[in-house]
Amino acid sequence: MNPKPSAAPSALVFDRASMVAETVAMVLEDAGYQTRATVTYRDARKAFQEMDELVLMVVHADIPGERRGRELLNAALRDRPDTAIVIVSSRLPEDLEPAPRSAVFLVKPFDREQLLDAVERARQSRPVS
Repeated sequence: MNPKPSAAPSALVFDRASMVAETVAMVLEDAGYQTRATVTYRDARKAFQEMDELVLMVVHADIPGERRGRELLNAALRDRPDTAIVIVSSRLPEDLEPAPRSAVFLVKPFDREQLLDAVERARQSRPVS
């Protein structure tokens, strides 16, 4: 994605589907975020460690037998508890492991407005530091 001025809030996108990750990143960039789109846990973890001013994560929910999204969420909750979190999945929330209380769940497929609404709700529900 195109770098934005450092004053822009940073967002990390992690989805195994590259088309989803890139599309979400483009929408967030249009909304003023500096984004990093990732499709592997390794890349997402590296980006998480490198992004000092991270304010938002959009992460695909785990599927059975795959726990990488959960590991990234746990790292955010432990190391950066004020990061806003949006969890996306084509499965219903009750079919997945419980999400952090401050996270916003977004069901796939979603449109631009639904994504931006979820981001705004997640930013508003961040713990006060």
